[in-house]
Amino acid sequence: MEFIKYAWLVFIIFTTANYFFLKSQTQKIAEENPDLKPGYDKLLKVILIYGNIPWVIMAIGDLTGQTNSIFDYFNPRSFNPFVLAFHFYLIVIWVLSFRWIYFKKGADFLVQHPGLVYIQGFGKPITPTSKLIKVFFALSLLGGIIGMATMWLANFPKFPVK
Repeated sequence: MEFIKYAWLVFIIFTTANYFFLKSQTQKIAEENPDLKPGYDKLLKVILIYGNIPWVIMAIGDLTGQTNSIFDYFNPRSFNPFVLAFHFYLIVIWVLSFRWIYFKKGADFLVQHPGLVYIQGFGKPITPTSKLIKVFFALSLLGGIIGMATMWLANFPKFPVK
């Protein structure tokens, strides 16, 4: 079960792979519309850097022995500083994302920069609109809030359970 201690590495790999996937998806669009390239570059950089910060927090906690594994991060009521930093970071990112999507025209930006958002309908992709992006973001955020609230309110056993 020692490999669980390095789950953060898998998350870093997947976040970085997502960056390269989105970069390849948007490269042709950016070549055809050079005025979109700076927007793609900026948002992809944000995805790569800010998307990896929680996993770096997790890595530092695990590698310094302050946390035992990924399972510690499901129990913020332990008040472990790394677990709290992880949860605090998620809340900050949610607030900044909410502000960007709803008040800084982030949804419009995503519509104007195709290839960054995919919404799958019943068997076929749906062209994202600003309103649809806002609805899906709100639902995703609600899911994250419910998940975090569950972690704060539930009495999870210390992992690994023996």
